[in-house]
Amino acid sequence: MRRLTGEKPSPAPCTRRAFVRIALCAGAGAIAGCGGGEAELAALRERARTLGAGLDCSDVSGLQPAEERTRVDNTYRQHSDKPDQFCLNCLNYVPPPAETACGTCKTVRGPINPDGWCKQWTKTRG
Repeated sequence: MRRLTGEKPSPAPCTRRAFVRIALCAGAGAIAGCGGGEAELAALRERARTLGAGLDCSDVSGLQPAEERTRVDNTYRQHSDKPDQFCLNCLNYVPPPAETACGTCKTVRGPINPDGWCKQWTKTRG
């Protein structure tokens, strides 16, 4: 029964059963939302292969010996054989102004193919 003083009634306390039901639904929603990343990764992988297919990013003639060594020490390759690791989805990759050119990298010196890979590969955030 409502009081005549104008106070709002306090909400009913949350039962343990209601709390568990809400927690399970939220968890299931979070898990279902994670599956969409696979299609996004596949599309990005295809884009990296398409962009990288016509690029030759092996010209290191302008590099100093120490800079060239970063490519060797990190086993840089122009085309990745790893389905989920390639330069286009690496945190260290710096895309070029035009898609018809090689990009650069924060850790490996010289021209970098978007389809490439090295030991410094780091997953992008987000």
